[in-house]
Amino acid sequence: MAQDQKESLSKRIVKRLSLFFSDTSYTLESLEEELDNGNVHYKPKDILPFLQTALMDEKFVEIELNGITQTYFSRIHDHPPEKSTDDDEVEDKSDYAAGDYLKDMSHLVLLPLEPGMGNYSIRYANTVLLRFFTASYAVELGTFYQAQEIVEGLPVLRLDYPVIARIVRGLREFRAKVPKKMDIKLMIIGKRRQKTITTQLLNVSVSGFAFAIRKEQQNDFIIDETRSMEIVINDMMELRINGTIRHISKIRGKKGTEYHVGVKADLPTRAIAAKLEEIVATAQRAHLRELADLSDVSGIELIK
Repeated sequence: MAQDQKESLSKRIVKRLSLFFSDTSYTLESLEEELDNGNVHYKPKDILPFLQTALMDEKFVEIELNGITQTYFSRIHDHPPEKSTDDDEVEDKSDYAAGDYLKDMSHLVLLPLEPGMGNYSIRYANTVLLRFFTASYAVELGTFYQAQEIVEGLPVLRLDYPVIARIVRGLREFRAKVPKKMDIKLMIIGKRRQKTITTQLLNVSVSGFAFAIRKEQQNDFIIDETRSMEIVINDMMELRINGTIRHISKIRGKKGTEYHVGVKADLPTRAIAAKLEEIVATAQRAHLRELADLSDVSGIELIK
């Protein structure tokens, strides 16, 4: 590539970065270092593995609009071929595999945002930033809103294929996703007039975790309240722990709205902290095996 063409491309990349990531000042010199370190991606084919991983691993995606720190939540959704308008003719889906539409690098589909006001706000957003987390870093993707549409009877949001991606390391504490097939449960001991609840542990870190509840259970939890809990693996109680409720969040899933509770763990002794670290490692190993199996089945090299 000629020097003037390279400089022109670099200027376009810096402009994109400045548009979506105004928190960092990029120059032509700093861009070269970021590209060399693999922290900036602008080629569609280099962005593809991130999107495939977020879709296949059903990662929670944070969305920010117009650079405002108000955060919404969603998931990347599939977009298989649609049925023909001719009742006697249906497009063949037999050769379609999950996520194939992403390979066209033409657009991206999100489930509706939570809180719901985001679905109105995104229509008027000049920029849309998506963020999700891998084992060691955050992936941030800059894109633009296109339209709302229906995919297989489900209302979704259609966005442009991302024009820029940035890797941010150490943005948050590592959280191990707990695979759905892993036999690990959380018991929240009843308090006041509430019964003990047994539920699904969603993710776990060395200082806390998140779990799922039903809509009608939201009033059973109060922000900043301490609750007693037990983590049960393979029907064996592994850890009895107290935790402080930090947030109660709604996130859209394929089967409707999900309700998640975040907890900060109380770690009064080194023994309790060590046991929680052991559970994090167990969940991470199971998640890595799950990703490896997904990679084998799909033929896609998913990012761990």
